[in-house]
Order: sequence, then C-alpha cells, then structure tokens
Amino acid sequence: MSGTPLRLAQAAAPPGAPPAFTPFGAGTAAPAPGAPPASGFDLPPPPDLSGAGDPLAELRDIRLPDPVSFWPPAPGWWMLAGFVLLLLVIAAAMEWRRRQTLAYRVSRDWRAMASDTARFPDTRTLAAEGALLMRRILVSTPGAPEAARLTGQAWQDFLTGGKSGLPADIGAFLALAPYLPPGAAPPPGIEREALATAVARWIRGHA
Repeated sequence: MSGTPLRLAQAAAPPGAPPAFTPFGAGTAAPAPGAPPASGFDLPPPPDLSGAGDPLAELRDIRLPDPVSFWPPAPGWWMLAGFVLLLLVIAAAMEWRRRQTLAYRVSRDWRAMASDTARFPDTRTLAAEGALLMRRILVSTPGAPEAARLTGQAWQDFLTGGKSGLPADIGAFLALAPYLPPGAAPPPGIEREALATAVARWIRGHA
C-alpha cells in the first residue's frame, strides 16, 4: 500500500441525527485582503436623507394652557362668602334687637321732640315734656319705679346724680318746668340745644 494516499473513510450519518459540527472557517474560503470581516448577518443599508426636508418643520408650536376662569369660584371663596353672609345676618339681627330696646325708642322720641318747634316752641315746653319722658322711663325700668314718684328737691337731686346726671341748673329747671306757666322764660344760660343734649345723655344712662 505504499505510494497510495491514505484516505479516511467517513461514516455516513444515521438517519435523523443532527448535522455534524463544522468549525468556523472550515470549508469556507478565506476573506480577501482588505475586505471587512464577515459578521454572520447582513446590516440594512443607511437611510437616504438626500430627499428629506427640514426636520424642524415637522415640530409643532408650544400650546399654552387656557386662562383660568373666574367663574365658578373655588370652594374657598364659597366658604368665605357664606361666612360673610352669616356675619351680616347676625349684625342685622343685633341691630333689629337694639332698635327694639327702650333706650333706642326713647332716644328717638326725644330727638323728634327737640326738633319739633311747632309742638314745643319754647324751652319751657320742651323741658316739661322732657321731665314727663324721664318719669315714664323710670316707671318702665326694673327697680326704678320708686324714683318716678319723687318730687321737689328729692326729684331734682335724683336728676342731677350719677355719671349721666344733668347739670345742676338744667336739673332744677326740669324739676320745675311742668309747674311753670306757659311761655315762662328759662333761667339765664339754659339754651334749647344744651337742654336737648343733657336730657339725651341722661336717657342713655337710665333707659
């Protein structure tokens, strides 16, 4: 057998067996010098941008949010409005109650008398009506009806006593005014306006 090339017999693979492993590069031609190495898969060609337009032209402008509407208001504003409305209702109720008090009604009546020069043309007539109004206040005030029956010097002392008491000259004139004849002149220094102011202060302190 000398001189005859030795050939290895290759056994045929049995049916259904996987193909025999072939080392990388076995049975393939070597790449040419300078050629890129084989990667095992083909890369897609780069996109052709020669015909594309300006990419910025495809961008959309910034859209600002819609302005905040004034109506309907936030829940906090509704709560504030309800609180203010409640305060107004309370203030109105207190004012109505104040107008029902004796002090308010009597003060209103006295202001009307002091400004009514047709019914009370002179200071004596106004003083006499003021003295009668003071007695009605004392009759309506708890604990003071006894003072409404005072006369003379005791009545005068009561009118001039206390923080809201009348000045001495006005107190003396009021104590005598109901008994003076119509048209009698008041003592010197007693003006209609001073009388009205002093009686109004007395009413606020006793009604």
